[in-house]
Amino acid sequence: MTNDQLFKKSPKEAIKYYYLIEGLEFIVNLIVTIVLIYLWSHFNWWHFLIYVFIVLILIDLIYAVLGPWIKYHYTYYRIGENDIEVKYDFFFKSQKFVKLERMQYIERKYNPILKKLGLAKASLVTAGHQVTFPLLSIKDAKTFESISLDFLRGADYDV
Repeated sequence: MTNDQLFKKSPKEAIKYYYLIEGLEFIVNLIVTIVLIYLWSHFNWWHFLIYVFIVLILIDLIYAVLGPWIKYHYTYYRIGENDIEVKYDFFFKSQKFVKLERMQYIERKYNPILKKLGLAKASLVTAGHQVTFPLLSIKDAKTFESISLDFLRGADYDV
């Protein structure tokens, strides 16, 4: 069993959440751009600005379509016996590795959409930095919390 097989992805509901949030952000950006185009035509701004607005809309549309797919398919996490790892594998590959003994606290966040989909945002905070997991199911987030806290209860050292 290779090391990559131990990594897990977010549940299938996560991609729905990512697309929903990106869609809402696209709609807000589209409304702002429409207001700017109205102001452009009303106040006779420079003519080249309309091309800038159109390019920004197209870039935002491409990001709204591809961003959630990339975020879902190229982010992994692994919870070991005494460490965690979060791996981002798309263009710039990065890997965050934290020992559980360095943990200060765990954050678990929800919003109404996440609760409806049965997901949670979980983060592990140490003295130096914060490691944010990809979206987890609520059951997995609670399991991770219990594993981490059980590990710390049995610890015999001071960090």
